[in-house]
Amino acid sequence: MRALALLCLVLLAGCATSTRVEGFTATGPAAFLYSAHTSTVMTANDDGEAERLRREWLADALQAHGMCGGGYVVDIRRNVVAAYGPFGNEGDILYRGHCL
Repeated sequence: MRALALLCLVLLAGCATSTRVEGFTATGPAAFLYSAHTSTVMTANDDGEAERLRREWLADALQAHGMCGGGYVVDIRRNVVAAYGPFGNEGDILYRGHCL
């Protein structure tokens, strides 16, 4: 019975996906391109909790790459939609910016 319960937990863990799907590229010594995936959980709106989390992730990525210790500016925020139709809410938010 314990083996069955363990198997169920392993299967459930495999179904869980992270909401933090991101990418980072330094496009110059003081410039960057950051992307964060959107979904039903991490909506693309720019005024809610999902955006606050994405901005925290961006700050984490800049710190991890040793960039923009004095602050940064996001020059362009763009929503790139990957799915179409009535429930097309997946895609990426792209942030292009530079260090101060």
